[in-house]
Amino acid sequence: MIDYQNRRIKFHESSSPWIRSFSLESIKCLIVCRGPVRKEAMEIFDLIGIREYGILLSEKDSVVYPMSLAPELRGFRFPSNIHRVPDYMGAGAEEKAARIKQIIGIAKENQYTHIFAGYGFMAEDAEFIEAVEKSGIIFMGPSAYVAHQAGSKDEAKKLARKLNVSVTPGVDNISAICLLKKAKDKSALETLAKEKGIPFTFDSSKSLEDNAEALLYLGYDRIIELVTIADLQMQAELECAEIWKKYSSNRIRFKYVGGGGGKGQRVVAQPEEVKTAVQEILSESKVTAPGSNRNFLIELNIEKTRHNEIQLIGNGEWCLALGGRDCSVQMHEQKLLEISLTQELLEKEIETAEKVSRKKAEILKADLKVLKEMEEQSERFGEAVKLNSVSTFELIVEGTNHFFMEMNTRIQVEHRVTEMVYTLKFMNPENKAEFFVVDSLIEAMALISLHGKRLPKPARSVRNVSGAEVRINATNKAIQPHAGGIILNWSKSLPEEIRDDQGISVRNPDTGLFVHYRVAGAYDSNIALLITYGSTREDNLRKLGNILRKTELRGQDLQTNLIVHYGLINWILGKDPMFKPSTAFMISYLAAVGSLEALAKDVDLEVAWKKVGSSGPVEAKKTSGRKLTLITRPLGDLLSDAHLLAGFLGYHLNRSWKLEKENVIWLRNPLHVLSDLYTYLNMEGELHQSPSEKIWDHDDQILKTGLAFYSELEKRTGTKADSAEWDSFFAAKKAPAEFDDVLWSRAISSHKGFQIGLELLKIIPNLGNRSRFYTLSVDENLEPVIPDEFKNAATRDALIKYLAPAPKASSDEIVSPMGGMFYSREAPDLPPIIQEGDHFKAGQALFIVEVMKMFNKVTAPFSGRVKEIVLKESDGKIIQKGQTIFKIVPDEILKVETPEEIQERKNKTTLSLL
Repeated sequence: MIDYQNRRIKFHESSSPWIRSFSLESIKCLIVCRGPVRKEAMEIFDLIGIREYGILLSEKDSVVYPMSLAPELRGFRFPSNIHRVPDYMGAGAEEKAARIKQIIGIAKENQYTHIFAGYGFMAEDAEFIEAVEKSGIIFMGPSAYVAHQAGSKDEAKKLARKLNVSVTPGVDNISAICLLKKAKDKSALETLAKEKGIPFTFDSSKSLEDNAEALLYLGYDRIIELVTIADLQMQAELECAEIWKKYSSNRIRFKYVGGGGGKGQRVVAQPEEVKTAVQEILSESKVTAPGSNRNFLIELNIEKTRHNEIQLIGNGEWCLALGGRDCSVQMHEQKLLEISLTQELLEKEIETAEKVSRKKAEILKADLKVLKEMEEQSERFGEAVKLNSVSTFELIVEGTNHFFMEMNTRIQVEHRVTEMVYTLKFMNPENKAEFFVVDSLIEAMALISLHGKRLPKPARSVRNVSGAEVRINATNKAIQPHAGGIILNWSKSLPEEIRDDQGISVRNPDTGLFVHYRVAGAYDSNIALLITYGSTREDNLRKLGNILRKTELRGQDLQTNLIVHYGLINWILGKDPMFKPSTAFMISYLAAVGSLEALAKDVDLEVAWKKVGSSGPVEAKKTSGRKLTLITRPLGDLLSDAHLLAGFLGYHLNRSWKLEKENVIWLRNPLHVLSDLYTYLNMEGELHQSPSEKIWDHDDQILKTGLAFYSELEKRTGTKADSAEWDSFFAAKKAPAEFDDVLWSRAISSHKGFQIGLELLKIIPNLGNRSRFYTLSVDENLEPVIPDEFKNAATRDALIKYLAPAPKASSDEIVSPMGGMFYSREAPDLPPIIQEGDHFKAGQALFIVEVMKMFNKVTAPFSGRVKEIVLKESDGKIIQKGQTIFKIVPDEILKVETPEEIQERKNKTTLSLL
């Protein structure tokens, strides 16, 4: 196994002069980002010999959200290199300009040679990078000229078309189109520029659109308004109407040119949604202030699409693709699971598939062809922009078609996935015996920033066949943001686990104790990145699943998507590890899990056990009584979380059971299925676990005795211990040759005893069938099969609500479903969304809660009239989940179930599942 903790370049004195010439010890770097990448950068800088580094610290962390102060300061080597700023990039154009000046001032005053911006907005902000470069400081990342050409989504699309790179249909210059409606020719543009006091000169060698854009950028520099939000909304409606004429069944995506991480994006399906969507992406991107660059892309939303990306590295002369990553499992445009997609992986999977399925092998061969094309186009694009660091070429893939989407001119959150599968071998062109190996992309960025064009083009070498990462986010079971909770404890990472978590799990260096941490709402929802590797994709996913199974993350009011990931990975393993999800898959998967939750919440195990345990002779009842907790405890834990249930169902269907005419047929010994359930729930009984979390001793003894019994039978008969054939085996009229009559009688009694009560486990597969969860599947093309009820918005969204029910409220009030920052209006210059006395309908937007930089519109759960606005003049204030926002008069009083009615419903559901 590779030692991932000691893997960096060491420029020892014994190394050759050529290798030593690439030393990084002269670098003093200011890290101007936050989150896991800040901690990672510090660790890498320590390992590769960078002499000194410092960080920015936003006062917003510690003032607005106490207990959120950067945990990576524990053991920080350079305490005098912590520099405070109000916020990293400010809220508007003027504040941003002031912050850039402040950051550069800090760097100059403290004699930093480099600035590293990770994967935050600053990392690909051309204005910021250009200012850094002009100051004489080296930016550790793609240069301003790369960010100008490729970092802006609209400019990147134009360049891609020129390079004959396939691009999604759409409009990338809506601001210029709006400006040309006001000033339709050269003369009008010049007149407008004069009126606004902008020193603009028309360039006759360029098109009218290019001149309009040049004027717009001059206006942005001077914070002068040339195109209003209303102009953009009106033009967007016209552009969408044109697209819908050609593609009537598709939705349309709006994407702010400076957005990232899912922020500043909306997808619209109807003309009436356009105006609001434009306002939302601009508000979320903080560009509603006059004079801001508000350009956004309007592009066709490819409905059955996958999101693939290619990792690139270059030094301005050469450019190398480092394989791909499939990032299709995402929600709200934010990635959740990222897994490597490389030529070596596909070649190995093709070799395996050809032995069992020619169809699958052909599908994977087509995927390999697509990947090679994407890598070739990405390298061509990288060379054209003279890429001089690391960047990511992002694409959407539909079948065997692929379309360039954007280029992220920065390191990506998921860059470690690529690091798991490839290393870079830099070889002396004049002496091939001299080389050094780089296995960190941040390390490669440092090398390029200091040594640039001296670096020879590296060879990529396979490190592992597969790499994968899950993002642990502060979200509820429905993947909605949940800020404000406190992490009280976090188990230590496993040997095969790389955990990037901003230092939250770094223990107090003096006491060794875990330090409590509040999950802030001011920034991204990400808490940690969990990364691992494998010899195949299946091996990779199993390791990742085991990491999630073993991870203990506890807290107060803490909600994360850890169990969501665990269930999903097991579901995928049950279908096919090479499963190709679409970007729309996750929301349908949540609906399917919601359908499980809707049914499972009405299962009463006490009622079920009375039904199962009360039948049969007295001796059987005694035996079943001794097995009560053995069976009901893990079953209760499984039913308590629909995501856990989904993973177990997905993995074991057609492996441990099958359904014939709605009857459960065991394919394996149910006692072994019960044993698997204990393992799945991490209840095997490790020493550090409390009694509430592990199998109890007397239950453990029964289970182990039963497993040993069937193991002995396997030795005597040759039939596998976990076979489902033992009932028919013991139904024989006379003892087999291996048994005398006494032993045979005892064996029959033991078998019956071990099987008593296990029929209760049939509740699990019956839940999958009754909820129609099983209709969510994977076809022979490795693509998802999604029934309409999990796909259509009306039924889908209603099912997802079961995963995150609204907080309890009186029928005369509206409360916030989440904590965060409250806004009554979409932008400072707009009126409140709703006012006192207004009538609202169910589903109508009422207010906005900003959580983790994402705007969440809160809609009315029912119809009514606003009687009183409790939060008056409170925009920008922190609110809590369940806090009253409005006093209302409902259109009709909702009926509340009595306890007796609830129990009657549970009895009916439970008995029907037996």
